[in-house]
Amino acid sequence: MSFKRPLLFGNCSLRCSTSAIHGVVVLLVSLGLLAACGKKTPDTGKTLASVNNETITERDYENYLRLRQTQQEPIVDKEKEKQVVLNEMIDRIVLSQYAAENKLDQEPDNYLLMKRVRENILVQAAIRKLLKDNPVTDEDLKKRFQQEVEKTHKTEYKVRHILVKSEDEAKGLVAQIKKGGNFAALAKAKSLDVQTGRNGGDLGWINQGMVVPEFFDGVMALKKGQSSAAPVKTDYGFHVIKMDDARPLKIPNFEEFINDKRARANLHRKIQDERVEALAKDLKAKAKVTMN
Repeated sequence: MSFKRPLLFGNCSLRCSTSAIHGVVVLLVSLGLLAACGKKTPDTGKTLASVNNETITERDYENYLRLRQTQQEPIVDKEKEKQVVLNEMIDRIVLSQYAAENKLDQEPDNYLLMKRVRENILVQAAIRKLLKDNPVTDEDLKKRFQQEVEKTHKTEYKVRHILVKSEDEAKGLVAQIKKGGNFAALAKAKSLDVQTGRNGGDLGWINQGMVVPEFFDGVMALKKGQSSAAPVKTDYGFHVIKMDDARPLKIPNFEEFINDKRARANLHRKIQDERVEALAKDLKAKAKVTMN
């Protein structure tokens, strides 16, 4: 268990929830069930096969092949691959037609699953359109980088902690440490954060963006060498914290930042996520919503 989080990012966005259903989409597409979901739109490209008047076009084939390759190794012989894949698609279509004829798509569980999958596909399409129409520029990154720097706490801290489930247990640890108990030894024996506990609770050097706010507030309340006078509560449990050292935080300039691929990608993603959330908020404000 570890409660550190990536710098600049804490919460999962709408994009996280839509990507979680990818495996279900692959399954339903492979069974041909999404054809019954929503209105069927005309496709383009050459017709490769027809099954009871339902066509398989070049685009159908390419889309199915991409999904298939996420599940299976591609076939080296392209002609053989085409025959194998087309036969798979035909099998799926006849099975889906059989399911529709028997009204299996109208059974509540199947209907709701297809509804959710269609919804998620459309959400992803809306997000792609938004981000295509509103790309994140280097100027956007620079402006946001400067904003992040301005609000960043300019000190980093070398910290240890002990994580336990209950407040009473944490209070007992605080009392033991006040009486001279060895913090590192108690962390090894008691901490639920096994990764740091084996090192005496050592989290190393942390800054504001690396831990949850409640924990960082608990750190800032301490002076060098001090440990918590009272437990610090977070969503992970109750912490007893010790601040071993403090030093000025080295903040890169924009040129250094932009050359750090991971940091650049993180900030780029954060801006995108905020734009998606802003669109959803705006659309929800305009929508007629009733809740029973």
